Amino acid sequence: MEFYLFRLSLKAKEADFFVKRAPDGSPLTRQDWLRLFFSQKHEFIHYRSKFVFKPETRIGSEDHPHLMFGWIAREMRQYERTPPDEGLEPTEHMSWQAIFTIVDTQNDSQLISMEYNADLGKPKALLESLVREMNHEEGAPFQTQAFPLVSAGSFWQFAEEHGNQIVWLSFDVAAPNMFDDVDDFQKELRALRDKVNVANVSAKLESDTTLKIEAERVGGIVDYVERGAGELAAEAEDGSRYSSTSHEKKVNLDIDHHTKGERRFFREIMHAIGRLLPK
Repeated sequence: MEFYLFRLSLKAKEADFFVKRAPDGSPLTRQDWLRLFFSQKHEFIHYRSKFVFKPETRIGSEDHPHLMFGWIAREMRQYERTPPDEGLEPTEHMSWQAIFTIVDTQNDSQLISMEYNADLGKPKALLESLVREMNHEEGAPFQTQAFPLVSAGSFWQFAEEHGNQIVWLSFDVAAPNMFDDVDDFQKELRALRDKVNVANVSAKLESDTTLKIEAERVGGIVDYVERGAGELAAEAEDGSRYSSTSHEKKVNLDIDHHTKGERRFFREIMHAIGRLLPK
């Protein structure tokens, strides 16, 4: 089974009378909001089709109280044939297919691991549609974005293959709220978020010759994107291009599919949780 990994970035909205709050009236934390949203059933539209997110409460452990689980499902038309003694006539019926989803709600993680099923669609697009529903939720206290984790070193491999001759590099990143370890680049982004109310920062670094990609600032940008906080693109001197969206991080698990038995599937998922939700 194949799982794709994403990170959520949540920016607090300006509080008003309608914003959801904790039972004691205090503001919801990011973890509170994630736990609240993913503990409920939600319908959402993805490419004009209706999908459903449904929480799964039959899996979990006291060792991982911050984890939440669920299914993203869609009703689909299945085409089959009747038995031979009934003429093998074409027939059709409706059934549901679902993919498994894991959410780490911790403030310094905010990770999602999502199963891939080609019949339901690409995980990134599905998650973006679910997040859109999340942002449209009445009283949502945060504006949420989702970005894929990127295969570590993929940009540096591209640069090395092209002699480190990079003519431009562009990025679109979220103002950070999910990492405890902060470098100078993240400090600048946080200052923009807190002082200017910035949610995203987009920029293009371009040279009249080639960029000095060994500079510490470039390394900070690349590392930030790899950890699931934005997107990165670049072009080499020979015209070859790199895009972080083509290097989404994924995990392959050699386990039986949940359609073959959920109890065993849940047990094996918990055994692999460190791979599915890396720190």
